[in-house]
Amino acid sequence: MKIKIALIPSEHTSKAQDLSSKLQNAMEAGEMSSVDQLTEELISLTGSEYSLSLSEEYWHKLIEKVRCSDDDFKSDYIMAKPQLETVIAADVAESFADVTGVVEQALKTDSVVLQLPFEEEDTNV
Repeated sequence: MKIKIALIPSEHTSKAQDLSSKLQNAMEAGEMSSVDQLTEELISLTGSEYSLSLSEEYWHKLIEKVRCSDDDFKSDYIMAKPQLETVIAADVAESFADVTGVVEQALKTDSVVLQLPFEEEDTNV
C-alpha cells in the first residue's frame, strides 16, 4: 500500500471536503464502485506539482512523530489548515522534507492536502 499526498488548490477545497465525506461514507458502507469513483474525483482535483507517493511505513513514521507533539492528531483524507499547522509544529521538516514542502505550500496558498491510501499496482494514481 502507498499513500498519495497531494495539494488541492483552494478553489477546490469545498468540493474536496464534500467528496471526502462521501468517500468515508462509501468506505463504511462497503460500496466499492462508489469508493473508486470518488477516489478518482478527489485525485482529479490535485495538481501534479505538489504530489507525492509515499510508502505506508514512511507515512506512519511521520504520523507517529506528529502525534508525539499532539496526541489527538487525525490525518483525514483532507488535511486542512489546523492539521497542516500541527504537522509543521511537530518539527518534522528535517526528517520529512518532501511532505513538509507540500504542507508549507498548502498553508501559503490557503489550500488543503489530500492524504489517500492506494494499492501499489494502481498506476493511474
